[in-house]
Amino acid sequence: MTENRISTTLQAASHVLVVGAGVVYLFGFIVVCVFDATYGIADFSIFRTKVVAVGTLFAALFAVPMFVTFRMFGLFGLSVKHAEYFATTVSPKNAAWHNVDVALFIPFACTVVGFPLSFLLTSNAVWKPVGFGLWLLLTVIMAVYANWSQKAFDRHPFICVLLSFLATVTLFVILFKYSDRSFFWMVTWMSLVGLFPLQAFSGMRKADEARRTPWERLLLTILPLTFGVYAFKVYPKIKHEYGGGASVSIVLHLTKKLPPFDSEVVPVSLIDETEQGYYVLRGSDKAVFVARGLVEAVEFLRSGQTAESAPVKP
Repeated sequence: MTENRISTTLQAASHVLVVGAGVVYLFGFIVVCVFDATYGIADFSIFRTKVVAVGTLFAALFAVPMFVTFRMFGLFGLSVKHAEYFATTVSPKNAAWHNVDVALFIPFACTVVGFPLSFLLTSNAVWKPVGFGLWLLLTVIMAVYANWSQKAFDRHPFICVLLSFLATVTLFVILFKYSDRSFFWMVTWMSLVGLFPLQAFSGMRKADEARRTPWERLLLTILPLTFGVYAFKVYPKIKHEYGGGASVSIVLHLTKKLPPFDSEVVPVSLIDETEQGYYVLRGSDKAVFVARGLVEAVEFLRSGQTAESAPVKP
């Protein structure tokens, strides 16, 4: 009996791992294809090692704001017990307003979570000193407001939501003006992802609501936003060693002089690599493909290093 149970568990675990690996690979493939398309690259090679790292990072970052949302809403498992608990704190007529108010707090939580994740970004300076001070002041004000709104929300739902909306707009203005743009887009993307489990919970609190919820419309909204914003704005600013799309400074040593270049030793920015060759940038926003057969050697430069500052080999 025990052996059968262990065998069943191992078989189920293997199926989960296979499906999980497939989903991660699909995530990475979509992100890489969308990102490459911004440079005019139409390479849909399926078997690429890079896709695994990209998909793993995407899945991990996708899980972070969802975890934050569930923690904020106290709904691990989305149990009926928790749903009833929240229904007693806010009257049914104000439940929709309460959901909006919770959604407006998500960017604040994502900003806090974004700090330890900023090591993934190419920029070393996330905040300007003035911006960090303004963010800290706003966060303290919102903490005091959150404590007050727990008692006053049911009496003044519209005022509470309006105050939360103004605070959230102020947060994004501070992020846009005083933080690095890559950090701004990371927080924006995580905030969008955090809205999806909140919307899903709202549609699953009751059986009849779950049947009436247009899940296909929700998915058609989720997928373009999730992959589009990530591939266009977040992925290009993440360091390549962590599974991001930031370009890598390299020097190509060519077998002969090619028309796009003026010499056989060419400093370029590598944006993608396949079995057939290299996609590089030099002086424009359109990629140039260099076949492997035309390259004698590739010199990878350290972060922040240029071809001129690279040490000359004896």
